[in-house]
Amino acid sequence: MGRPPVNVRGRCRAAEFPSEPSSVPAARHLVRDDLAKRKLPTRVIEDSMLVVSELMTNAVRHAQPLRTPGQDDAVRLRWTADPPRVWIGVTDGGGRDRPHVESADVADIGGRGLAVVQALAIDWGVTTVGHEITVYAVVTTT
Repeated sequence: MGRPPVNVRGRCRAAEFPSEPSSVPAARHLVRDDLAKRKLPTRVIEDSMLVVSELMTNAVRHAQPLRTPGQDDAVRLRWTADPPRVWIGVTDGGGRDRPHVESADVADIGGRGLAVVQALAIDWGVTTVGHEITVYAVVTTT
């Protein structure tokens, strides 16, 4: 998949991706390249890439896409690098349940995504505007 256009407003970046699994690595690489250009520490870039992977995967697997007449179904990724913090948010059309941390058993092969986000981020949460749900996380450079 090619890279989607990135909207830039100051330090904030945004891009929409098709609501499909191939969008996850594309989103991860887009954020990685942007944060590297901004010369952020390697650890912050790596943590941010994991957060993007988990949030995008959850949106693609568990939520309805954003639906806009005349456009493809999508998932929206936004991020802001404002050292010492990187804010990352993924917006979708909502799922059956509000996103929350699962208690996964050792033998479970899934259900750890938001626990990973919670472990890496200094803050994370869920916001709702109309039918749109945004799960966000804040990674710190310190």
